[in-house]
Amino acid sequence: MSAIKASGNYYLIKVKKNQKKLFAAIGQAAQRRPFASCQSSQQSRGRSEQRQVCIYQAGKAQQQSWPGLRWFILVKRSGKRQGENYERISYYISSYKSKRAQVFAAGIRGHWLIENRLHWQKDVTFREDACRIHSGQAAENLSLLINMAINLMRNNGFKSIKDAMAAFANKIEFMAKLFRT
Repeated sequence: MSAIKASGNYYLIKVKKNQKKLFAAIGQAAQRRPFASCQSSQQSRGRSEQRQVCIYQAGKAQQQSWPGLRWFILVKRSGKRQGENYERISYYISSYKSKRAQVFAAGIRGHWLIENRLHWQKDVTFREDACRIHSGQAAENLSLLINMAINLMRNNGFKSIKDAMAAFANKIEFMAKLFRT
């Protein structure tokens, strides 16, 4: 019995091109009619995006390599950003039992909310990827401090990390009070 089946957990994993056989298998499955699909659209900050999520039953060969694998998932995002049209297709696999494309769409979208609210801020605003601290546990400690800073900013009502950083700049006494509460 696999660890996944024993634990009762499910997975939803993005498949990238470096997984050549799996990526190709999903591409082939996407040529068939989907088991289920859903569409949604969103407009914000001058952008419009349409998303289509299609699920396909996973192939037998891949099910042997991936414990509990049930679904291949195709996500097509298209729209207009800064006046430019775009289209992106992403592939995923999942062991989840649901047969509704909306369930997978929500899971994938939920992941991107985390990515945009935390990881993007850490990479772009705090330039974590460009940090040259690599020895010992210093990088992990710095990452923990950045997470704490982001949480403090959000817990104090700031929706914009950039605005919070400007508000807190050169206010060491105020920052110290936040850590005590």
